[in-house]
Amino acid sequence: MPRPSRRAVEGIPADEPARLLPHPRRGSPQARERDAEGRLTEPPHPPGDYPVVLVGSGPGGLQISYSLSRLGVKHAAISADENAGGMFRKWPFFQRLLSWTKPYAPFEQGTREYERYDWNSLLPEEKACRALMCSMMDGTSYYPSRPEMQRNLEAFADRTGVAVRYGCRWTGTRRDGDRWVLETTDGEYRCKVPIFAVGVAEPWRPQMPGIEDVPHYAETRPAETYAGRRVFIVGKENSGFELATGFLQWAKQIVLASPSPAKLSINTRLLVGVRARYVQPYEDHVLAGGVIVLDASIERVERTGKTFRVHTRKAE
Repeated sequence: MPRPSRRAVEGIPADEPARLLPHPRRGSPQARERDAEGRLTEPPHPPGDYPVVLVGSGPGGLQISYSLSRLGVKHAAISADENAGGMFRKWPFFQRLLSWTKPYAPFEQGTREYERYDWNSLLPEEKACRALMCSMMDGTSYYPSRPEMQRNLEAFADRTGVAVRYGCRWTGTRRDGDRWVLETTDGEYRCKVPIFAVGVAEPWRPQMPGIEDVPHYAETRPAETYAGRRVFIVGKENSGFELATGFLQWAKQIVLASPSPAKLSINTRLLVGVRARYVQPYEDHVLAGGVIVLDASIERVERTGKTFRVHTRKAE
């Protein structure tokens, strides 16, 4: 997300914590939510009327809330989670991210140029809060682990003072005149502008006969339980190739199938496609190493005891 313009935050020192904006003397709601030592005295953002209501406390939600605060835009941020992190409180399944953070780079940490080498830290104005991801990593890989990413996001929220009402689940949305009404487990929020930064909120399944019996990514078992088995993965994007990578040393055969050909980011030269961390199964496919990458439509799935029979049709 782009940084707030310098004009928009004119007169605000770059190192001033976001929680102090607008200035406490102006009686901002966020300022009143914290005592003299900066501790929350009660859950922030009670149900009510706000210009903006933001749902989510993952990277997108935290960055948006931070930036709105820097711009002096009153808003409520709510999340069903117990703390910051979003999907990174649970996923990816094999606990390692696919985007890098490089502690050693041609540019100094915390500079704008360094951001090219750190794709996991959020973007605050305060120098002391930049490039937080590096300080969370144990040095074994420049791809952060899931727990490291979770700590990174929690630290960002804590150090910059992003106030979120945790444990507040969004349950529905409706229109009321020119306002949106967001229904939550804590009550109703009214606003002109809702923002849904929920990321991977609920497991999704494609429409096909028998798919309801197939375990979802979210229901994946420990990798060793697939030892000696044939595994069929529906889908050829990053989550499918992540599972295939984790199963390589266990499964005797892996099939990945979807109608469209697999795209690799090293070929597209974009973030579109399977990232390099998960390319090994594709090489195994090319070199006939027990992985099959199939361009086919899934017509139906039949379950017979402990096994599945997948009916496919060659992609057009």
